[in-house]
Parts: sequence; C-alpha cells; structure tokens
Amino acid sequence: GDSNLIEVIKKGYSKDPLIQSIILKPKEHRNFVVENNLVYLKRGNGELSLCIPPNTLLNGTSLRELLISEAHSLLAHLGYAKTSAYLRDNVWWK
Repeated sequence: GDSNLIEVIKKGYSKDPLIQSIILKPKEHRNFVVENNLVYLKRGNGELSLCIPPNTLLNGTSLRELLISEAHSLLAHLGYAKTSAYLRDNVWWK
C-alpha cells in the first residue's frame, strides 16, 4: 500500500545528500518544501511535486521504474508524451 511506499521514500531520502540538505536546512532551498518528512519541489505555478530519491527500491524494483509503469497503466497507454507530462507534474527526481 501507499504507507509502505512512503516509508521506502523516506528511507531513500536518508541516503541522498541533496535531500538531506533540504530537510536539514530548508531555508537554503527555497524551491523545495518539507511536509511530514516528505520533500516536494515547488513548481512555478505553486504546485508541489513529490521528490523521489535515487537508487531506491520497493520489492526489488526501482521507485522510478514503478512510478513510470504505474503512470503508464493509469493513463491507459496514452503514450510517452502524456505519461511524461503526468509524471513531470506530480513527481520530481534529479
């Protein structure tokens, strides 16, 4: 479920120097917001995108792969451009 995913994301944050810096010194990273120990990129339109830590696995699969696969399924195979736009609006990774 989602709570498991959230825990995996938070664990992944602990291994990423940029995200650690954002959590420890949020005022130095004005493009990011920390809420409930989750890090979000603040977009130009005010929307927030959840930051996904790199090299983080859930049940042996990369979170990024899982998110791309889920978005693709969710959007009923609307193609790369629409899937990519959906992900860009909702999640962020470097």
